[in-house]
Amino acid sequence: MKNVKLVMNLPTSKVDDAYTYTVPEEFLTEATFGKRVLADFRNRKVEGFIIEEIDEVEETDNKNIKAIIKVLDTEPVFDRSLLALACWMAKYYLCPLSVALNIMVPRILHHKNKPVILPDIDEAGFKKMVQQGLNLPEDLFIILWRDGEMSLGDALKYASEEDLKEWEQKGLIIRSGIYKTVREYKKGYVYTLGKFDKEKDLESLKRKAPRQAQAMELLLAAKQMDREVLDKAVSAVVMKALLKKGLATVERKNNCLINNHIQLTGEQELAVKQVEKALLMDKKSELLLFGVTGSGKTEVYLQAAAIAIANGQGVIVLVPEIALTRQFVDIFAARIGPMAVLHSGMSPGERYGEWVKIKNGEARLVLGARSAVFAPVSNLGLIIIDEEQEGSFKQEELPRYHAREVARQRAELESAVILLGSATPSLETFHYAQEGSAKLLVLKNRVGGGQIPKVRAEDLRKAFKSESRSGITPFLRNKMEQNLSRGEQIILFINRRGYSPMTICWECGNIASCPSCSVAMTYHHDIGRNICHYCNRQLEQTMLCNKCGSKHLQLIGAGTQKIEQEVRSLFPQAIVERMDIDSSKRKGAQKSILDRMKKRDIDILIGTQMVAKGLDFPNVSLVGIVDADSLLNLPDFRAAERCFQLLVQAAGRAGRSNSVGEVVIQTYNPDNPIIILAAAQDYMSFYEQEIRLRRLLAYPPYTNLLRIVFSSEDEVKVQQTAEDIACRIEEIIDASEEEITVLGPASCPIYKIRNRFRYQIIIKCVNLLLLKSIAKYIITTQVSKNVKMDIDFNPISTI
Repeated sequence: MKNVKLVMNLPTSKVDDAYTYTVPEEFLTEATFGKRVLADFRNRKVEGFIIEEIDEVEETDNKNIKAIIKVLDTEPVFDRSLLALACWMAKYYLCPLSVALNIMVPRILHHKNKPVILPDIDEAGFKKMVQQGLNLPEDLFIILWRDGEMSLGDALKYASEEDLKEWEQKGLIIRSGIYKTVREYKKGYVYTLGKFDKEKDLESLKRKAPRQAQAMELLLAAKQMDREVLDKAVSAVVMKALLKKGLATVERKNNCLINNHIQLTGEQELAVKQVEKALLMDKKSELLLFGVTGSGKTEVYLQAAAIAIANGQGVIVLVPEIALTRQFVDIFAARIGPMAVLHSGMSPGERYGEWVKIKNGEARLVLGARSAVFAPVSNLGLIIIDEEQEGSFKQEELPRYHAREVARQRAELESAVILLGSATPSLETFHYAQEGSAKLLVLKNRVGGGQIPKVRAEDLRKAFKSESRSGITPFLRNKMEQNLSRGEQIILFINRRGYSPMTICWECGNIASCPSCSVAMTYHHDIGRNICHYCNRQLEQTMLCNKCGSKHLQLIGAGTQKIEQEVRSLFPQAIVERMDIDSSKRKGAQKSILDRMKKRDIDILIGTQMVAKGLDFPNVSLVGIVDADSLLNLPDFRAAERCFQLLVQAAGRAGRSNSVGEVVIQTYNPDNPIIILAAAQDYMSFYEQEIRLRRLLAYPPYTNLLRIVFSSEDEVKVQQTAEDIACRIEEIIDASEEEITVLGPASCPIYKIRNRFRYQIIIKCVNLLLLKSIAKYIITTQVSKNVKMDIDFNPISTI
């Protein structure tokens, strides 16, 4: 006999314990670690993850143990190292273990194929239901009791879809299936010639199977063809026959690798040696690669990855933006060889195909965004996180994990090296290195003799006094004209999409706001509508004020669309493109823009922070930061840090070849210390200034934060709930000797989102364990059904 231990797939921490079930004879070989099964749990049919197998159990020991009903996976969906990581996440982020496990499973494997019906009542229960007047087909249930299940198609011969839904709701039957994808994913594979002699076999094949001969002629001419391409030209039946005969074969496409022997600078060489030394130590090590923009951090990543792979180790490379993923794919594929890519811009099928490739060991390097940290890489040796300071590495939904923290723990569990890279590291990470918890590797100079761009802060007050109302000041316009005359490219950065962020009435001062959120609506010129960037509500742009009826409405401020319009008007001969969320919705649009930019088919690229980080275009010699002030003065303790990082990163896109780049920062606050330090690209001075403030005000890295956000459609109830919880917190910390600070309850800076009013409490304490114990107590506290309570440790934003 065999037993298994299950973690039930329910979104609650109350059932995180492992529950023992016995395995019927017919499932002995199928019910293995890492698979999902169906089981009876507290009188409900519930899915569970197998986290342990117990062999050679005496039959007498299983008298009171329930048996699993069905095995739902054909292959395991996680391994033991990922289970250990999920267990850590459940404890660290106080989320259900099942939730942590589910984010490791490809999205396509959350949907069942081959749907079946199972009985959920026995004969006695059936008779009781019939006696109560329910019309049930006895012949259907006799087959279900005899065979255990029936395909949905066969069941529909006995009952309608509506009947089956009703019986499922009443607990008479269960719908189930198998988590298996039946579709083949052809991307990355090629057809090649098999055992086929053109002289001997082609004429014979033309007589016997002319369509197969045509396919072989195509293959003979090309030697190998992408599977996607040939399958569009030739029927599936023909290719299946050729494969069966061995005349054609399917292989994974191999990239043509370029020379890996790149001449490193002295700083790069030293950094690579330090990473190599860490890889040989066979224990968790952390290194911070702190290099100015254009200093060749990517080359260090490439060399480090190549060393790890040569040692038989797996590599994960995390990047914050899909745009950066695509750029890195081209670079790594040309140098490393077989690799896998994971990001949200891919279809579920494409992601699953890559996941299978990783799981089967066909790709030793995985490149992707945040969730790639869970890739099933065996013998993991190196995790690289580029632009580690980026907030996009933090997930805002449950589980609210930070990929950097998860990567640290995974490196701990698998004795791997974690290499963080940035020109503007987060204050926490740099402090961590300064304290000796991570080894600091410094790249002070740009590669190839490149120079740091010249930066000028242009005072917008001067332009205003000269009655210039354009988003492009005369100074920046002049620089752009010079740049275009030399055939060089330009990037304009404005961290606000849409046309105008505000519509105001000059009569009464009313601002067109979202009815569901406490934010102004942004006008989008391309569709002629106002859009809320929080709930995506869209409203027609009216000609009259909806408060006083005045027709004196004015669009205030500029977004990417307005700047694009102005630039096209100022430079009609230039090729202008815009890259933001709106222009990148269509699949392949972002890649197309980046490819054209690389080929110099675009003169001026306008965009949000998508264009500000990591992108390398050697012909860009001018960067204009259109509105630096929009990044300042946000009610968040990280506002200055984010502003400095974005300004320096955006400036770093200029002058990445031999020519000296120029950067123009347009601002109404040229004397602001953050603007001055960003213009000087002086990270160390900024760090020293900001870290003093963090120490003085007790913010990370000198303490830990617990943020509790309450939201409800009932404004009075959410405020009362927040006040009640605050009182309970004060009661439980009253006896503590630890220094604990409770801020709030107070309304969130954005008071309402999606018709839900929001309050927050922020608790500061150095002792993270104490904060977790407070959070656990709060989670178990009963609050009104209409009030939602969210817990977040060390939040990226408090807005």
